[in-house]
Amino acid sequence: MILYDGFIKDIEALVHACDSVFPYSEPALKDAPKSNIMLLKDTAFELGGSSQPNVSTLAVSSDMHFDNCTYLIGQDLYTIKRDCAFGKIVLLEIADVSEDEAFEKIKELELVRYKYCPEGFMTRASALSMREQIRVGKKTVNKKISFKEYGNFLIKKYLSFPLVKSVKVVFITGDFDYTSLSVISEKIKSTTGALNHIFDNILFDCNSCNLKEICDEVEGMKELHRKTVQK
Repeated sequence: MILYDGFIKDIEALVHACDSVFPYSEPALKDAPKSNIMLLKDTAFELGGSSQPNVSTLAVSSDMHFDNCTYLIGQDLYTIKRDCAFGKIVLLEIADVSEDEAFEKIKELELVRYKYCPEGFMTRASALSMREQIRVGKKTVNKKISFKEYGNFLIKKYLSFPLVKSVKVVFITGDFDYTSLSVISEKIKSTTGALNHIFDNILFDCNSCNLKEICDEVEGMKELHRKTVQK
């Protein structure tokens, strides 16, 4: 699965200068209760709140290896005082899968952000807008919980999937080129949509398809389409 490799390289060029790198260790944070609701009175601040820039994206590759580390650009959790801009990037090395399995496997991995949240946090995510706002509890800030702990929590969840071989998590707070990150994230989303489109047996003239632009840009997408037509 190399469809996302170009986008991953673009992302890594954007986030090459990080303020902190945290190697993976066994997470101390536990899962939040299933009925996890955090009221405003218990909230210290919201990452991506107050209409601040907010981008969340996930991309996979079977050819690129990651280091199971959490990267931070900007302030750490316990130093933030108010709602701030927020970016969250998850890059996954996965075992090679057949193209007709890829869409379902990717969607399963994307669901992690909806299914799992550590205690002391509350996530509100939107797949349509590629936003992920995270409320951080006052008690969490008082305990000086770091993005290191949050990253460890996520890495363990992803590594629990037999398909996943390695993980890289990047958190971004404050000043950053969110516009460029958003453009890349939209392309990742469109590529996944095109992958589903191809294997949903909706096959017609490429010149009339609204996904032609993304197929032209992504190496291997047109070839994948041709193989599907020939089946």
